[in-house]
Amino acid sequence: MYAKIDFNELKEIQKQILKGISLRDTSTEFKTVAAFTLTFKERKTLCAAVVVNLETKEVLEEKQTITEELMPYSPNFVAFREGPAIMQTLKELTIKPDLLLIEGIGVLLTNKVGTASYVAVLSNKPCIAVSKTLILGRLDEERILVHNEVKGFALKTKEFANPVYLTIGGNISLETALAVIKKCVNREFKMPYPLHLAHKALLELKRKTSEVQVIESR
Repeated sequence: MYAKIDFNELKEIQKQILKGISLRDTSTEFKTVAAFTLTFKERKTLCAAVVVNLETKEVLEEKQTITEELMPYSPNFVAFREGPAIMQTLKELTIKPDLLLIEGIGVLLTNKVGTASYVAVLSNKPCIAVSKTLILGRLDEERILVHNEVKGFALKTKEFANPVYLTIGGNISLETALAVIKKCVNREFKMPYPLHLAHKALLELKRKTSEVQVIESR
């Protein structure tokens, strides 16, 4: 059973997070990036992070965590379902990255917190979000528009593949975020290279948990 959730309290927390979102650069000097991706399995949250040197693309650290799934899916509170697991994984990293990159969305709506914004505000670090799907807005060439305001960019990363969609969580400008993600692109993979590596780490974690369950069931 999930713990009882006070959605009115979450709405108040969401308002405070929204007030704390900054769309300006707190830094433009990034040496390391930590990429995060996660999934849910049998009331558990599986999260993987990979820290990469932005210049050399060398993997500096990898971390996998399994935590309790705090709440069921709710379209209005996705950040509160995903964010705590990412924050826990970030806390367990021995290398403190200059920049965070998550699979998900950032600032698209003025009244709803994306996971990347949750992470940006709580960690006080620049955070960029990249998604394979565009859940809101329309495209004007490469720009993502919501109510005629530029909220992100569509980025073609691989030949014959659909673009990925970039938004920001906070503590970084759209222009800087776009420049960083372009540096992370490897044309062999659709997702930016650090996120591709995080996906591989997550698949390995899923495999490990499946093997453990098979052993325990015998």
